[in-house]
Amino acid sequence: MIRVLIILSVIFITACVENSNRVVNRGLTVNGKKPLVNRSKPEIDTNEQRTALVIGNADYKGVLSKLSNTINDSRAIRDIMKERGFHVIYVEDGTKKDIKNGLRKFYQKLKEGGVGLLYFSGHGLEVEGKNYMIPIDADIKEKSDTEYEAICLNKVTDRMKNIGNRLNIVILDACRNDPFSRAVGTGGLAKMEPIGLFISYATGAGSVSSDGKAGGHGLFTKYLIDNIRKPMGLQDVFQKTREAVYEASNHKQFPAIYNQIVKGDFYFTVPTAPISTSKPPVAEATPVKIAKIAKQTTVEKEKSILNSKKENSEKETVETETTHWNKAIFNGKRSYSRNSENTVKDNYTNLVWIKNATSKMDWEGAK
Repeated sequence: MIRVLIILSVIFITACVENSNRVVNRGLTVNGKKPLVNRSKPEIDTNEQRTALVIGNADYKGVLSKLSNTINDSRAIRDIMKERGFHVIYVEDGTKKDIKNGLRKFYQKLKEGGVGLLYFSGHGLEVEGKNYMIPIDADIKEKSDTEYEAICLNKVTDRMKNIGNRLNIVILDACRNDPFSRAVGTGGLAKMEPIGLFISYATGAGSVSSDGKAGGHGLFTKYLIDNIRKPMGLQDVFQKTREAVYEASNHKQFPAIYNQIVKGDFYFTVPTAPISTSKPPVAEATPVKIAKIAKQTTVEKEKSILNSKKENSEKETVETETTHWNKAIFNGKRSYSRNSENTVKDNYTNLVWIKNATSKMDWEGAK
């Protein structure tokens, strides 16, 4: 009986050792969490189809003013989308018929799967909670004419969602003054959050964005192009764009982001080097060997030393940033890091907090 127990114990120990060897890269548990260790670049299907419909309207007729930089913006987006492997359908100064033809081709390509992107730069109007892209030939004498003369964005996003391709992105630089409002500086688009889509406005819902100086780019598209060139995930591209626009506009323009993605992430520029979306671990992953107590003790001591060094480093960082508006970025169990001149990042929730932000939202909206 004793002999049988000894044999079973040997088998159990051997199995445990082999199992521990298979989890070398899973990481130690630090502060109750498992950090990601040696994470390679994200799994991205570089052969996934990419389709973009880019529309830029400037030469408006009637009550709608002509726009300065929408053509520059749309051409720049067209070009960078082509560079990033998109099949681009381009419409410039589109009539209602032109835009409908572009949409028809766009929907047809989306049925083949992959990622779809719709970019519109021009006049947009909100009527009774629905948003509209305005063609250059729209004969709108009263706001109620909009639904007959323009393209309903809500119907477009519903159609995109129902096609069933993996991901759709909608970028709207169409948040300009409402010519039918008596108040100056009013207009903008209504909030849209269809499931499965990623939507960004040049400014917040119900707000108005600047068309920029003639001959250049609008603020939103200028910084968006800069960030598309960087190897960042979709959310980060638009988050960094938002921060840059907010600062450059002296806190007057705050782009909106509605992330309703269901399936995976997306990179305009695919990373070529390993990335990590979590804080680096305190200690390198080490296989736990049964009956090697001395080695475990050494690991614990090294872990303690590294923790101490990390805490001292964090304190030194706080002390050296005495001129920064948020000097105490590390406080107790919370962990914050400087994100830009006027923003800090909560390292536990990945939310970015902005100094003196003019807009507010509830917790669900923030998440």
